[in-house]
Amino acid sequence: MIARHHSVRLAAVAALCAFAQVAVSAAGEPDQFEVAAWVDHFDFAGIKRKGKTLFDGERREGLAAILDHVQEAGTTTILWRNCGGATMRYQSRVESHHHDRIPDKRRIPDSRPVHGWVRYGDTEPDIIAEVVRMCRERGLRPGVHWPFEENHWGGWTVGGFNLEHPQYWCRRADGTPFWGRASISFPQVVQHKLDLVDELMDRGVEVLFIDTWRMGNWNLGDEYVEPMKKRFRERYGEAPSSDHADPRWVETACEFSLRFFRKLREHTRKRDSNFQIMVGIPYAAPFNDKHKKRSGIDWQKLVEAELVDTLVVNSVSWDKAAPEPSTRKLYGDIMTFVDGRCRVLFPVSAYNFSSNAYGLGSYEKSMGIPQHEAAANLMHWARDAGGHGVSLECVDYGNYREQTRKTMEQLAKTFDGQARQEKRQ
Repeated sequence: MIARHHSVRLAAVAALCAFAQVAVSAAGEPDQFEVAAWVDHFDFAGIKRKGKTLFDGERREGLAAILDHVQEAGTTTILWRNCGGATMRYQSRVESHHHDRIPDKRRIPDSRPVHGWVRYGDTEPDIIAEVVRMCRERGLRPGVHWPFEENHWGGWTVGGFNLEHPQYWCRRADGTPFWGRASISFPQVVQHKLDLVDELMDRGVEVLFIDTWRMGNWNLGDEYVEPMKKRFRERYGEAPSSDHADPRWVETACEFSLRFFRKLREHTRKRDSNFQIMVGIPYAAPFNDKHKKRSGIDWQKLVEAELVDTLVVNSVSWDKAAPEPSTRKLYGDIMTFVDGRCRVLFPVSAYNFSSNAYGLGSYEKSMGIPQHEAAANLMHWARDAGGHGVSLECVDYGNYREQTRKTMEQLAKTFDGQARQEKRQ
């Protein structure tokens, strides 16, 4: 009975999606300058003002309040986080949820106030389905932000599939198993991921954004599993060394990630030819192997194979002594390489961590201007380069300052108005 009601509810959401009007073209791509917001609603848990909790992410009203805040930045596309590590934040049938079962001694619980008690997988209504419905009502494009990781730097984020299938665990060169990721070199792991994508599509999600910066505690030194080692021997006639920075090992890993994205493309197109795949790449320019050596993903090959609808540039390594000219040049280099094979979104990032310090905070410091001016500059530079919009990492509460949100909202409206006028002419 529960399963039948669940199916009816999802069918109703799908019907709403089919009849709603959104500013997208026949190919499922936005006609306007896109402002795509990454939304991790888990980051809104526990936020209080004057003793009052502002966002209850387990209730419809709380989800609406989160979207209200995110829309203040002129957002047109919502990329809602579907998971924490490999634990899902909706009523998944093929993967475990955040704290959804009897405590497992292999997992250390999240003991932070509020955070350790959320039950996103048990919430009514289903969070992803409800967010899709709200996006449709508001004229927003509904998408999901799915990090490439399977753990988020904590044992409590390891999913049930990994716990139940140690035969697919990653391994280090000395044979030590790593339970924080199941290798995509195993076909069964790829199928599990495709099953998760089916769940999202069932809920009416139109855009799948795979973020390849968030890797958890994993790197290519954890990929010494039999399928990878076998393929290496086939390609190079010898066993791999323990040096996971060996270009041959990196290329072997890239072969498997390319296979994964090809299967993902084929699978989603069979179900819906308009379904969009976004891929986020940090350090996208200047072109080098920095991210490829870390992730085993060659974004340039993905673009060349036309497996990506939208390239999301998480960051470029611009020159702190010459912010504007260096940023513009790097954007131009990316657009030249892409050469129309996919859409491109450039970053306006509130995140400015030491490992990725190319966001608004760094522009503010290097250019001596407030963040709202830096955000406006980045939107102009993105459009001038021929980009199709910008992505915002991440729109947590107050992460983008109030004046920054107002500036971005107004500029997005201005760009949209100019585009409509040019279209009429």
